[in-house]
Amino acid sequence: MVFSDQAFVFIFLPIVLLICVPLMKTKLASAMLLMLSLAFFYWSSEAYTLLLIFNILLNFVGGLIVQKYHKKVLLFFIIFTNFLALCYFKYTYFIFDIFDFFQKQEFEDFATSIVLPIGISFYTFQGVSYVIDVWRGEVKAEHNPILFGAYLSFFPQLIAGPIVRYKDVENDFHNPTLSTDMMAAGVSRFLLGLFKKVCIADVIAKVADAAFTTPVGNLTFATAWLGAIAYAIQIYFDFSGYSDMAIGLGSMFGIRFPENFNHPYAAATVTEFWRRWHISLSSWFRDYLYIPLGGNRFGASRTYINLFIVFLATGIWHGAAWTFVLWGLWHGTFLMVERLVFQGRAAQIQWPTLRLLYLFPAVIFGWVLFRAPDISHFGAYSLAMLKPFSNQAMILTDTMLLVFSPTAIFAYLIAGCALVTQNQFPTLGSILSENKTSVFRSALRLALVITTCLICATYVIPQDFSPFLYFRF
Repeated sequence: MVFSDQAFVFIFLPIVLLICVPLMKTKLASAMLLMLSLAFFYWSSEAYTLLLIFNILLNFVGGLIVQKYHKKVLLFFIIFTNFLALCYFKYTYFIFDIFDFFQKQEFEDFATSIVLPIGISFYTFQGVSYVIDVWRGEVKAEHNPILFGAYLSFFPQLIAGPIVRYKDVENDFHNPTLSTDMMAAGVSRFLLGLFKKVCIADVIAKVADAAFTTPVGNLTFATAWLGAIAYAIQIYFDFSGYSDMAIGLGSMFGIRFPENFNHPYAAATVTEFWRRWHISLSSWFRDYLYIPLGGNRFGASRTYINLFIVFLATGIWHGAAWTFVLWGLWHGTFLMVERLVFQGRAAQIQWPTLRLLYLFPAVIFGWVLFRAPDISHFGAYSLAMLKPFSNQAMILTDTMLLVFSPTAIFAYLIAGCALVTQNQFPTLGSILSENKTSVFRSALRLALVITTCLICATYVIPQDFSPFLYFRF
């Protein structure tokens, strides 16, 4: 079940709100949230709900043990067990392929039978961050297993983030800050995310899919670039739309999530891009991998090695394929070069020319690598993007023209680029999410709710199942 699915919007969410909101200030709140979150997860994952329950118990007990005994061997064992489950489900096929185990049919049959549980990358990282924070003394171990289970399985961010650390929401789970303003902010933010998903990401996805499914021998310069730009717009609106919906849903229950995006395409360097894109993941790797490795405290060579390891891990986290590994190293290489050239000032640079001539091409070629089914496809696709003077370079392929007219394609791309690159004013999402009341904000929320409900209903009711891109990570 996805947030843009009819069953969620018109059945599950209204029922959950009717049941839980009146109970959020009572002792039954955690139990109801846990039960309904497990029901939500079971709807999509069935038997894999047991894996989630195991993860809850592992990290709940692990936190208590680590706090009581404070031994590194216990901490490492709990972290190892968390990642062992993740590696088994996510990387068995990839590892078998690397070591050429598929010469035996039984190994291939075994590897292909493993199904990746939805959300395992996200709730595993949340559990690990909790145990490490208890070890560091940054948070006290939770003694209420029901409340901890409600935190780790909380359905708004269970499947595709943001990665919410326990210390950031501990007070809200113990004492939810419910108010009519917070409910209004949550509903508005949820609808904004729904609009991003069904009215922008899913529409522009047709252009990206048409380009990436075109046989590489038929790709033209124009088709390749339009498809790559369309995918860059699609993945931003798809994932930031999910994050908006998760943040909005959390607000409806009095739980405040951290922001996950901050105009990433408005950055001028790759370093700044990663401070704005998937903030909860990049900050997780910073705090639980980069800094423990030594960060930038032991000289330039060690710093570059640490950056290499972090972005190798970032790529592997996104998927078990060489394209994801190289995508992580692609970005890591840019960060290392920027650190060498700008001497640590890359995050503060805001030159529009640098953004157009450097960041956009670097990020877009990275998205081609991210989207391509394999490295050879990436190579052929990228080669088409580098041939502006080839025969019929500016001609759109038939697969592209079957989706939209050329005028519509360019209109969608121009509108999308304008939306993702603006960075001059407060975002609509931040205005709507503020827990404040004013005539302007109330009117804006009401207008958004009415307009978005009408527009999204037009798209949601007749649409087929359209999962969020980050569900597969």
